[in-house]
Amino acid sequence: MGDSGTSRKAPCLPEDLRREDETLEPLLMDRGHILQKRRGYRFSLDAVVLADFVARLRGRAGAEKSTRYLDLGTGCGVILVLLAKWGTGLTGYGVEIQEALADLAGRNLRLHGLEDRFQVLCTNLKTLPARFPPASFDWITSNPPYRGLGTGRINPDPQKALARHELTASLEDICGVTAHLLGEKGRAFLVYPAGRFAGLVVHLREAGLEPKTVRPVYPKPGEKASWVLVESVRNGKEELSIERPLFVEDAHGEYTEEMNRIFRWDL
Repeated sequence: MGDSGTSRKAPCLPEDLRREDETLEPLLMDRGHILQKRRGYRFSLDAVVLADFVARLRGRAGAEKSTRYLDLGTGCGVILVLLAKWGTGLTGYGVEIQEALADLAGRNLRLHGLEDRFQVLCTNLKTLPARFPPASFDWITSNPPYRGLGTGRINPDPQKALARHELTASLEDICGVTAHLLGEKGRAFLVYPAGRFAGLVVHLREAGLEPKTVRPVYPKPGEKASWVLVESVRNGKEELSIERPLFVEDAHGEYTEEMNRIFRWDL
């Protein structure tokens, strides 16, 4: 996805990096390759636009500054890999409750030579306050499950079900853990369904995370927003910036110029 037709030869992998149920696929246009499951959870566009949102907002100074970083619900580790390629100063952890995905994320870090900068923890994020003291991190990213319990059909595939529904942690849990782990004025970055934006703001503020920057993401002009990208600051003052929309496709169904920039990772 997002490769824009770029053809690149996949690297030869050591036998211990790849499993029978996985594929090695191009990561955007010039970011190397990434391992994904053939079936079950696979990262999608929302993870890519979230990584771009962080990198673009924080700029080069943020990329080079020493930053303690945590990715909640890291999946295959795609956000860790992208942000690590952007920022030399980021070190920290990815957290993933599913053992198979945590193992996959760890191997993707090895594939990109990042195992000295990041570690993958296989645990429920609700255990993190017992593992780390308050204010342990400067930045936290999260692509939370989009559906609450009792809403919509639970996917029969367990990996997809955990990724899409709040089966092991609610949005309130995620915001609370994030607030506990962020230092004063630390930053949280999330991507979330536009239709649940009001609830997101409520939970962020209740946890002491003040929304500072919001960018809506639209499938194409004339349609309703699909997601919102949100940057919040721990104990920040009330002042919200609504950024211009991001359109994924134009009126003809082609990727927009900005999406192609994101696929090129042209920051």
